[in-house]
Formats: sequence, C-alpha cells, structure tokens
Amino acid sequence: MVRTGGVKLMGVSIRAYARSRSCTEGAVRKAIAAKRITPNPDGTIDPERANQEWDRNTFAGKTLHQATRPPVVPLSTSPPPRGGSGIPSQPEVSSDPVSAYLRARAVSETFKAKTAQLEYEERAGKLIQATKAGEYAAHWSAIVGDALSAYPDRVAPLVAAAKTEAEIHRILAGETNALRRKMAKAISDAGY
Repeated sequence: MVRTGGVKLMGVSIRAYARSRSCTEGAVRKAIAAKRITPNPDGTIDPERANQEWDRNTFAGKTLHQATRPPVVPLSTSPPPRGGSGIPSQPEVSSDPVSAYLRARAVSETFKAKTAQLEYEERAGKLIQATKAGEYAAHWSAIVGDALSAYPDRVAPLVAAAKTEAEIHRILAGETNALRRKMAKAISDAGY
C-alpha cells in the first residue's frame, strides 16, 4: 500500500503485476504506453483496475488506437474473382506487422498443406500430371476414333448377309463387345 498526498493507493510494481498476469514486464510496459492500462500517479499498478482496463482495451492483437479507429471502406470494390486457384489472395497491407506476419504465415502454411496433399495423391495414383493426362486423352481419342470409323465397313456386309433380326442382333452385339475389348486392351497397354 502506498500513500500519496493523504490518499491510500493499492499498487504493485510493474514486475509484480506482470507476474500476476503471467506475462512479461515488457508486455505491461507496452500496455501502459499504448494506454490500455493506467498506472497510479506514483508509477505502481492497481491490479484490479488494470485487469479491467486490460480486458476492456485489448482487442485481439490490436492497440486501443487501432481498435477504436473506424474501418476504412474502399470507394469502389470489384467483385471477387470466380473460380480461382484455391490459394488465398494476397492479404491487404496492414500497419500491424504481427497481423501481416500471421496472414502471410497462414497463406504459406495453406500452400504447403495443399502441395503436400497433391503430392500424396499423385504418389498414391489418384492424380496424374496434366501433360500426361492430355497424352492419355489424345491416345484414347485416336483408339476410339479409329475403331468407330472402321465399325460400319466391318459390320455392314455381315448385317447384309444376315437373314433374321436375331442374327443381326448377335452380329452387332459381338462386334460391339469386340470393340470394347480392343479399347480395354489399349487402355491397359498404355498403363492407365
């Protein structure tokens, strides 16, 4: 207890207050400098009042000045891009270096996690590279195109010689199954 001009003040040192809050002495000095807490005239701290001020004047990493400042609204905003790459856009510039660092760290960690996920899925055989997928698609398209182009020339004489509807059906079903087997073999030969 400290006496100042006949008034009793219940104050503790900055170091003792920091210990009671489980923080550093520097954090308490910073709170005083940012006017989040008010020391007694003799420089000591009233723990009860300081705790109330600390809770009331501390806003999730912002100083009192930043938290009470009205938000800046841009004059014109463009709509957000559609689709996108799945990677967060560049964060807006902030005067708070801790917030800027945390946003940049979050973007970096998100990128690393998505890259690791893609690498895992590629190694597990769930994904292939886009260039390889394009090659597979072109190869598959050529196989199907060639087989379908030859289909009428191969089937027309057989159908013309058939005498019944059941025989036509058997010919068409057999040729269709042969075409499907040929495509399946081409796929397995290509390693799909």
